[in-house]
Amino acid sequence: MIKITICEDEIEMRLLIEDYIKNILDEEYIEYKVSKYCSGEELLEANLKDVDILLLDIKMDNINGMDVARKIRQSGNKMEIIFITSLIDYVQDGYEVKAYRYLLKPINFEELKKHLLTCIKEIKLSKHNYIIIKNKSNTYKINSNEITYIEVQKKDMLIHTINKDLEVRYSLEKIEKDLNLDQFARCHKSFIVNLSYVENIKSNIAILESGEEVAVSRYRYKDIKTKFLKFLGDSIC
Repeated sequence: MIKITICEDEIEMRLLIEDYIKNILDEEYIEYKVSKYCSGEELLEANLKDVDILLLDIKMDNINGMDVARKIRQSGNKMEIIFITSLIDYVQDGYEVKAYRYLLKPINFEELKKHLLTCIKEIKLSKHNYIIIKNKSNTYKINSNEITYIEVQKKDMLIHTINKDLEVRYSLEKIEKDLNLDQFARCHKSFIVNLSYVENIKSNIAILESGEEVAVSRYRYKDIKTKFLKFLGDSIC
C-alpha cells in the first residue's frame, strides 16, 4: 500500500487533489491510503514515519511549506515530496530539502499523474533494494538506500547507515559490485559514498546532510563532482 499525505490550506484544492489521486491510482489498480492536513503545524504534529509521498503546499499561513519540508528532512524522513505552488520561485530551495517535483496551480491532472506514478515507481524499487554480505560467521541483509557511506579501516569495513554502523570483514571491491553505481561513488581508495545523502562536495571532502565528512581524493574529485551533478539532474527528471 502507498501512503499519501496532502498538506494544503485551501479546502477546495485538498478535495480536488484527493479526487485526482483516487482517479489516477484506481485506474492503475494501486492500493493506497490518503491523509489530509490543513496546515504545516498540524502536519508536523502527526506521525509521518510511514508516509511515502507528501503533496505539500508552499504558501501557507504561519509556517510555510518549505520550512515544513526542512523540519521533515531534519528528522531523517526520506519521503518523496511534491511541492504545490502558484510560483516557481522556490525551485532552488527545493534542492536543499531533496524535493525536485513541483505542481503549479491550477493543478493539471496529467502533471500530477506523471509525478505521482514516477514517485511510486521509485518507492517500489527502493523498498526491495537490498544487498547481502556474507563473511565466515554471519550473513547480513542491508537496505542499500539506508547506507550513507562505507569506509575501510585496515582489514575491516565499516558500513554507516541511517540507523546504525556495521563492522564486517569485507572489501570495497566486493561490495562495489553489489551497489547501484548511479547512486554510489568511490570517492577515495578507502571510501564509498551514497550520493543521495551528499549535501555538498568540496576539493577534498563530501559533506553529508548529517554534517559528517567523507574524504575525496584529489584525483577522483573531478569525476565525483560530475557524477554528483548528474545524479541531481537525474533525480529532477
